[in-house]
Amino acid sequence: MSEVTGYDPSIRFYATRYKQGGRTVFSLDLALTQIAGLLPAPDPLHPTEGNRRIKEAHARAFGDYVRIERNWVAPALVLRGPDIFEFESREKIGGTEFGVISFPRLASTDLRILDGQHRILGIHLAIRAIAEELEKKRSQLAAAKRNGEEAAVIQMFEKQIAELNEQRERFDRERTTLQIFIEDDQIAYKQMFFDIADNALGITSSVRARFDSRKVVNRSLEDVMKHALLKGRVDPEQDRMGRNNPNLLGAKHVAEIVRTLAVGIDGRIGRRLEDELREDALVEKANNFFDVLLTAFPPLAAVADDELTTEELRKSSLLGSTVMLRVLAGAYAELADKQAFDDEDVTDFFRKLAPHMAGPATAGSIWVSKVGDDVYSPGAFAPRSRRQDLKTLRDAMVEWAIAEPVPEWLDQPVHAA
Repeated sequence: MSEVTGYDPSIRFYATRYKQGGRTVFSLDLALTQIAGLLPAPDPLHPTEGNRRIKEAHARAFGDYVRIERNWVAPALVLRGPDIFEFESREKIGGTEFGVISFPRLASTDLRILDGQHRILGIHLAIRAIAEELEKKRSQLAAAKRNGEEAAVIQMFEKQIAELNEQRERFDRERTTLQIFIEDDQIAYKQMFFDIADNALGITSSVRARFDSRKVVNRSLEDVMKHALLKGRVDPEQDRMGRNNPNLLGAKHVAEIVRTLAVGIDGRIGRRLEDELREDALVEKANNFFDVLLTAFPPLAAVADDELTTEELRKSSLLGSTVMLRVLAGAYAELADKQAFDDEDVTDFFRKLAPHMAGPATAGSIWVSKVGDDVYSPGAFAPRSRRQDLKTLRDAMVEWAIAEPVPEWLDQPVHAA
């Protein structure tokens, strides 16, 4: 009966045992399907005591990531459990013991998640989604055969079923690490969760933009950042450009500008566009945009020529604002893609805006009097950064550019309020 595992009251795995912070820790390498079988799906509506509330969309995104990306990667899942384990040590090397861990099946509900609840829920959701999609595709295949559909239709369903089966096999074949810390004290357990969260450095959007090569925009960054205006002036890690930051933009802001040039301020790059967009085309359009900026706005040309520092630019011009540069990118994209402006036309229009870029904005400036103080406050060096405010400012620029005749106040001397 030893081969009939369903009747076994205990669960056994190969594992290692060691000490960390004075606690006993067991480490297991389990298939994703084993993770789902061992641990119940966390409930987004009922957060575990001592843990944060789950965002189901984030969990689902992780499951989709593992399904789609064959070269996926994830850190260890960390659990806390009471002292319910038996361990048969087979060999000891240094401070690590290698052997077999066992515990009662009924006691698996005593395990608590310290780190990885979104990943665990994502695994559950992905396995469930694969099963539901398989059932649907098998039904569609049966109907296609029954109705005498063309061979191409039948082959399409068969291919989709094969892809889903391959995903499910990967979930049963590929492993991730599970660490179990032995801790009975609830107060100590909560402290462990805090320590894990507090010591995690996290990742800024700028770092993500530089290293997430699955996004076509991110893959273009290295070449875009070679432009004369950006070379040596892009912060590789920080998302916020403080007054004393010697860089003009963060990598995050460059990525936002490239994305804006590709799809506009309110556009998104979905999976289809990810496949269709070409890095070289994104780089070329970004370089053209930055060339236009250098030609139209003398302060930016002075920065590129090292005649003006970025700190000085932020103290004297609205062009030191990362948000304003993104809005200009949105106006450029709108004029080039929808209004058939060439770069010379856009440059001519931006030249009209140049005198109005002296900062800060005043009550009598075009940014406050023509766009509105709900977008640009008097005394501000940057517009508000809500998406709707960016669209409002972009639309105002486009309207000024295509107006015939061009508004007279664009060419009038700039007066302070």
